[in-house]
Amino acid sequence: MAEEDETTPQPAAGPKSKRKAISRKAVVGQLWRAAKRQIDTHEEHLADLPKGTTASEADAKALAVLARTVRELVAIEEPPVSRKDKHTDEPSAVDDLRHVAQLRQDLARRLEALAAQDAGENSQEADTDGGAG
Repeated sequence: MAEEDETTPQPAAGPKSKRKAISRKAVVGQLWRAAKRQIDTHEEHLADLPKGTTASEADAKALAVLARTVRELVAIEEPPVSRKDKHTDEPSAVDDLRHVAQLRQDLARRLEALAAQDAGENSQEADTDGGAG
């Protein structure tokens, strides 16, 4: 183990402290500019294709990656408050408990209805047995 520690390069602490903290907004802005440059380059490439020529599979894949990048950038820019308000596909623990409680109530009602129906049938059988005897 000691040998591994000696051979593994350790990151220098110096450069980290010299770096300026970049704001989230600045990073997102840089990403948008890079995506815009890529989109412009891709559009120029497609415009340079001879007339009547279809785009290649590589062009289609590049366009798909650019579309996904734009979608992700839009999601990053979305305010955090509205992200919390969105409903997820997975229910929360509170929703699960509420659902279980509702299932129990439905089951109790159905059991009571079945019991009442069974009691009604038993009383009718007793009436017919008593009258025939």
